[in-house]
Amino acid sequence: MLARFLRKKAVGHLVLYLMLVLTLLLSNSTSVLASNVDVLPEIRALLQNQYVDPVSADVLNAPTVDETLKRLGDPHTMYFSPVDYQGFVGSINMSFYGIGVHINMEAEGVRVVSVISGSPAEEVGLKAGDLIVSAAGQSLAGLSSDQAVRLLRGIEGSTVQISVRQGTVTKDLNVTRRAITEPTVTGSLLDGHIGYLGLKSFGSNTPKEFERAVMQLSNQSVDSWIVDLRDNGGGYLSSAIDLAGYFIGPHVAIQVKDRTGVIRLYQAPEQAFTLNQPILFLTNENSASASEILTAAVKDYHKATIVGTTTYGKGSVQSMFTLSNGGVFKMTVDHFYSPFGHQIDKVGVTPDVAIQQADSLKAAELLLSDKTVALTKARTPDYWEAWGELSNSVATQEKSASYSLYYPDYRKVSELSGIPLDKKFTVHFDGAINWQSVNDSSIELIDSLTGERTLTTFNTLGPSDVQVIPEKALSPDATYWLVIHPTIRDVAGQTLHEGTVEVVHTLQGSGTPEKAKIQSFGKPLDYGWAIWDLGEKQ
Repeated sequence: MLARFLRKKAVGHLVLYLMLVLTLLLSNSTSVLASNVDVLPEIRALLQNQYVDPVSADVLNAPTVDETLKRLGDPHTMYFSPVDYQGFVGSINMSFYGIGVHINMEAEGVRVVSVISGSPAEEVGLKAGDLIVSAAGQSLAGLSSDQAVRLLRGIEGSTVQISVRQGTVTKDLNVTRRAITEPTVTGSLLDGHIGYLGLKSFGSNTPKEFERAVMQLSNQSVDSWIVDLRDNGGGYLSSAIDLAGYFIGPHVAIQVKDRTGVIRLYQAPEQAFTLNQPILFLTNENSASASEILTAAVKDYHKATIVGTTTYGKGSVQSMFTLSNGGVFKMTVDHFYSPFGHQIDKVGVTPDVAIQQADSLKAAELLLSDKTVALTKARTPDYWEAWGELSNSVATQEKSASYSLYYPDYRKVSELSGIPLDKKFTVHFDGAINWQSVNDSSIELIDSLTGERTLTTFNTLGPSDVQVIPEKALSPDATYWLVIHPTIRDVAGQTLHEGTVEVVHTLQGSGTPEKAKIQSFGKPLDYGWAIWDLGEKQ
């Protein structure tokens, strides 16, 4: 990625920043320290004259660059060698020279999560799930992600030999590195009506990529949007401000305070369009810097609902300074705040809808779905946890009545505690039942936390009674729901007038089977759909 200048219009001011970036590096090792002592006076001068806060004499008198940065204690101020700086800049724009794989570090080496289409890795037959155990003759076991990436990446056209374990077979492959560029914005259609926009970084081309993705999805009957900023560590300040224009229009997007205490207000540009349909932003603890600027802006102006967890809390701006040895010094020069002046540094941006455990993307899909569609999804294991956490974030429910979140029109017939793990349930109906309508879809035994269905068999005990027998032992100290759906028919072909739920709590020990009496008539529960009341946020 090429370095670029940032020229943004401040309200009442014109300010020039050199290569101003806001990014959080999340790897284990984030800097390479200057070994050449000749740059130490340059770094001291920069810290003394342009660092965001006054720097103590103890820091300025440190004997080495390493010790200077250690005493400074700012994880976002660091030195890059020329090679590492190019890698840093490339990471913002999702551009680098390498073999083209996404990886996870494991004890034995590098696990391939996915292979980039058209990459050298794909051409030599690498696949997701493969384990790269060595590269360039060096074992990858026990290395950090930075160390492994350094071995896999390199000069364009150079070749690296890797040893790859595919199942039980280990192969030695020669892979020629070349330029790999991925988009910083991905777009896709969810559920036939939701436009999903995944932002991986705030690179120089991100605003154009964003606009292109939105225009493509707008032609596919999109009526709402999900903007995913999870694990987005940031990028260029200019990109964050430009992107804000698509949501807040030509209004103040950020407040920036320099070392003198002067606050400047930066205005977003007027873009080709402003999204005004329902919008959800997804954030987590790794959404940082530029991600926080955009999130704080849409939150201040009530242009989107924030779903997930509180963001990282990096409210500082760094500028790049080229040194005489060709290295680059990245240094904190400003603090930034939300458009309305809210603190971000060490605080982060809090979500409107907190989703701590479940997949916030699934929660967002449920929020943007029709009530009937959402409830149908909620009853599946894939969305079960998201629905439970989502519902409990907007309404207080007693644990014993939480089944009503999933089956609002069903009636609880009983609640049992201390049942044995080899429990067999006997269900009694008011009349004779057509047993062909009784199956694992009409009677379900469900783990209340996960939505997992326990496979069961059925043993008829007469015209109105059936025994439900789990095929495996129940889990201890767990809560299950025995759900009887109103699809069951009697011998005359009439279905039940309502569904019912028996709540059961397991403990270690033994006991005798209990009967659940199923009523054919009853008043449905009254359930408010408060979680869809997002109108004021839009």
